Amino acid sequence: MAKLSNEELKNILEDRIKKLENSTLKEDKVINEESVKILAKHLSLGNEIPVLAQRFFQIAPKTKLVWLHLCECTGCSESLLRSELPSFDELIFDFFSLEYHETLMAANGTKAEELLEHVLEEDFILAVEGGVAAIDTFFLTIGAQGESGYEILDKLAAKAKAIFAVGTCSSYGGIQAAYPNPSKTCGISEVLSQKVVNIPGCPPSDINIIATLSFFALFGVLPELDEQNRPVWAYGKCLHDMCERKAKFESGIFAEHFDDEAAKNGACLFKIGCKGPYTYNNCPKVKFNAKTSWPVAAGHGCIACSEKNFWDEFGNYEKPMANIFSYAKLCNEELKQEFFLEEQIKILEQIDFEFESNIKLILQNIAKNKLGALLVENYKKSFEKNYTFIEQNFDENPMPSKDFWKYLEISFILVKGEFLKDKNDFLIAAKNYAFKHASPYDFKLNMNAEKPKLDVSKSFRMTLIYLCGGLDFEGIAYSILKAFEDNITKISSLKAS
Repeated sequence: MAKLSNEELKNILEDRIKKLENSTLKEDKVINEESVKILAKHLSLGNEIPVLAQRFFQIAPKTKLVWLHLCECTGCSESLLRSELPSFDELIFDFFSLEYHETLMAANGTKAEELLEHVLEEDFILAVEGGVAAIDTFFLTIGAQGESGYEILDKLAAKAKAIFAVGTCSSYGGIQAAYPNPSKTCGISEVLSQKVVNIPGCPPSDINIIATLSFFALFGVLPELDEQNRPVWAYGKCLHDMCERKAKFESGIFAEHFDDEAAKNGACLFKIGCKGPYTYNNCPKVKFNAKTSWPVAAGHGCIACSEKNFWDEFGNYEKPMANIFSYAKLCNEELKQEFFLEEQIKILEQIDFEFESNIKLILQNIAKNKLGALLVENYKKSFEKNYTFIEQNFDENPMPSKDFWKYLEISFILVKGEFLKDKNDFLIAAKNYAFKHASPYDFKLNMNAEKPKLDVSKSFRMTLIYLCGGLDFEGIAYSILKAFEDNITKISSLKAS
């Protein structure tokens, strides 16, 4: 769904209110104004929307909600129950009519099945918690009739006004789909022809669930979605960029153990497994349990639980993504990275691409601000041999370069403390990286100039950060080549258009 402007959303809401004001369906409910404001704030709605939303919820019939449980642990429902504004009782008495929820409803057995059949005759939205075993359906049968989870899902999805996959299990398959996936479980979007909005997380926050459902209840349309059909308002930014420990990351200050003083004093948890740089979610902003806390604030790293295949693809949860801690031998035996460097180098030669290649000057430039100075100092302490090599082999004279291989050599020296003798050593390391996810490098691509400009001058600090954070040479080499590849792909596609 493309993004609608606040003006367009306002017009939709005004039109819906106008129709209800003159309708026999009009109701008269008391709605908590603060709850509506909170929802509007999280959804980044304009200043005029909360008043209209308040009126709409007051007079509109409650949106009927069917909540289906498949292969899951009920953690997503637990998250939902811990909402504060709006509270769960507000949610089901004022905003939605919870028609079916196997954990919470009073009906059971044949009465529950009769209730579900009755719901099919009405308008409703469908929230699904849990993955679906659609091939070997005997892995999940439900109710007195022994219907499979897939059969019930398919029947409900065919009648639903909108479908929401709540949690990583229903979005991508979750733990049931982890290698070797004996039940052949998958996300519900893989077996449904209808559009599915994914709200991943293990579990997702109460806010991400409620606000996404409320957006549809308010406007009758889906919110803006990304390429994985996740709401952009919740999953559009990297979690790492909102983390309260990011300044420590930028300074190269990492906890070595969960109980050390650095961890207690807010050190970055990357070295003990935090996957925040690879995760897109708003956990630091909305938190969990009525905004009480979130994992990193509580002292444990993010495990990328809202990312696809996180059980398999992010390695040991309490170690950095270095080869020694991967599950590649189990899951990714055929994984081999390929980089088409000759084509990439040709494109780099056609654009504005220049950087300082004197490593001594690079370190001096990094150290010009407070966080950078701490980073260089921590690099010097942790990798004294490398730092000494740089001091002995580089002078103070600028060495501007446009050579792609020179960039790789600088990175090699920072990591290994010696000159790169064979270009293939860098490529082999990158190809042997056992993970699919690159660690982010902040290359700056400017396509507005007369010719494209790729600025990599500030990216060398990322090599220092990842090195201090426990990432291995293979991970750094792969991440650098992937950063070049991604930016060159953007240049090529924009040129083609």
